[in-house]
Amino acid sequence: MSYVAVKHLHVLLVVLSIVLFYTRAGARIFSSKLANNKAIFITSHSIDTALLISAIALVVMAGWSPLATPWLMEKIILVVAYIGLGVVAAKTTKQSLRVTLVLVVTAILALIGHLAMSKNGFLLS
Repeated sequence: MSYVAVKHLHVLLVVLSIVLFYTRAGARIFSSKLANNKAIFITSHSIDTALLISAIALVVMAGWSPLATPWLMEKIILVVAYIGLGVVAAKTTKQSLRVTLVLVVTAILALIGHLAMSKNGFLLS
């Protein structure tokens, strides 16, 4: 598969992952039955796994090293924060904390998007 094809697949998986994150977060915030839907849970995790695989493929195909590419290292750190905060938001029973975490995750996603498009880091450059 070509680099461009993997990049397009990666972007598609990003969009699907974000849509499913907000679907699940919204379902939890509004106490919807959708929050416990096994199909959405499995689909979400499957897409996230494919997203991680496509990200690794892109890094390898482009020959980037996270240690030598500051924006990539920042993106990886932010992705880990996104995953961690997403897990906490999903598991907490406090609605105010859940909403706050979803807002923080939204800011993190915006930063990740900026890094992906600009290839300019904030802190490590």
